[in-house]
Amino acid sequence: MIPLTPGLITSPFNPSGVNTNGPAANTTNKLHTTIEMGDCTKAHSELLEHLSEPDQRMDRLRMDNIVPMLTSVNDELADLIAQSMENAPIKVQELVLDIQALMQGVPDRIKDRSDYIVLDIESPELFDNSIHSAEPETLIQRGTILMDYLGEQLGKLARNEFEGDLGRWASNLTISTVRTGLVTGTLTVLRQLIGFAVEKALQSNAASPLTRSVIGGIALAIGPVLNTLGAIRDECNGTANAETRLARLAAFALSIAAFAAAVSVPTVLPALASFGPQMAFYTFAQDLVNLFCPTKDNTTANANGTAATGALNGALQFLSFTGMNYTAPHSGPGYVMAQSREPLPPETEGLAFQLASWAEQQAGMTLDANLSVEARANQIVESLVPVLGHDVLRGVFNAGADVAGQVLGGEVMHFFQPNASEKGYRLDPLALRTPTTEQALDQLLSTNAIRTSTGQTLYGILISTSRYFSTLPIPKETVDHIANLLIAALFFVARGSSVYINQRSAP
Repeated sequence: MIPLTPGLITSPFNPSGVNTNGPAANTTNKLHTTIEMGDCTKAHSELLEHLSEPDQRMDRLRMDNIVPMLTSVNDELADLIAQSMENAPIKVQELVLDIQALMQGVPDRIKDRSDYIVLDIESPELFDNSIHSAEPETLIQRGTILMDYLGEQLGKLARNEFEGDLGRWASNLTISTVRTGLVTGTLTVLRQLIGFAVEKALQSNAASPLTRSVIGGIALAIGPVLNTLGAIRDECNGTANAETRLARLAAFALSIAAFAAAVSVPTVLPALASFGPQMAFYTFAQDLVNLFCPTKDNTTANANGTAATGALNGALQFLSFTGMNYTAPHSGPGYVMAQSREPLPPETEGLAFQLASWAEQQAGMTLDANLSVEARANQIVESLVPVLGHDVLRGVFNAGADVAGQVLGGEVMHFFQPNASEKGYRLDPLALRTPTTEQALDQLLSTNAIRTSTGQTLYGILISTSRYFSTLPIPKETVDHIANLLIAALFFVARGSSVYINQRSAP
């Protein structure tokens, strides 16, 4: 159609790409480019005159009027394209020429060029957050989104914020492994190394049985002394109640039983000279960590849960000690004692023969045939070095038992408690604190007193049982199982003291 306005042709193309009507303009209005056609008045009037007579045919138009008008339009378009091409970037000029060549059927111009035409964008910020961004930027955005998602999930895992049971179990296991597992495993390895060093030093310096017995007796007395001081403090502060008194009394009774067992077997107190200090280090170090990084959960003390978790802890400790006996026997002071123990009456398969065979297997070590059995034992002890692999294995077993006891025991305790939380058993996130004096005293005279009493009682009963049953015609494996069963019973009985020791009344 020919436009009705003289000398104008409009096109719905806006080369600037900007809405000239402003943001408030109606988005349905199209932008146009105006082309001035020059003086075509005569041709236009001829057309109007002809169109006003619908019964006339188009071929009656005078060609001498049509041709100048179309020529004028062509010239105006050519001038417009030329002006635009002069101000356009090189890439745009090449694009126009390529399109023109394709439309004219002359593809030879672009046969040696890439099929893809790349335009230089002067304002790339207009394409920010676009799905058509460059590939590296897209990968970075995807990586950022993935990292943000993983960070959010790890945060929920650490804060124990998952609502489902699977996420809750994962959080409990993660928190318990990071906090309890790492601390217990590390301290177990250090404990075994300390016991090894103490026993080796005692034997290298030829400590007398009396000296060793005194050290062992002091080690056994640490727990009961702290327990007694804690009971006096609770009574003075008015925070003692039936639960705390019963918990302290049970722990004190176990300590007395362990002391009686140690005295009844003459070789137990000297053996505790190295086992006692290593256990004291272990319990004090654990409670020092608990003082600054405590572990809390949403359980409350109850009798049924205490009994069930006691049985669970006993079973876990039985499995742990059995695993250590078979896979990591060369660890701690027991390893040194086994290599230096005085032999039984001369027999080819006696301990003396075993010591000599063991020594001959050591690289670069020779034994003087003129040395006595005691001198040979001292030489062997001085040459001993820790078997770190066995120490680490004991740490893994001990850490696994503690983590399983904390997670599974917490579930059991939460199950039996009245008004259990609908969110299930949950460990609190890890958090550091600066303890007050009261918190430090509670940790030392309550939690640590029970833990130390239990640890020293464990070694007293373990050594007493092993030494006593070893004198009977019973296989060593059976003796180990008996000792481990007594350890399981000890943890079952001691569970009530560890649970109710902190159930103090408000002053």
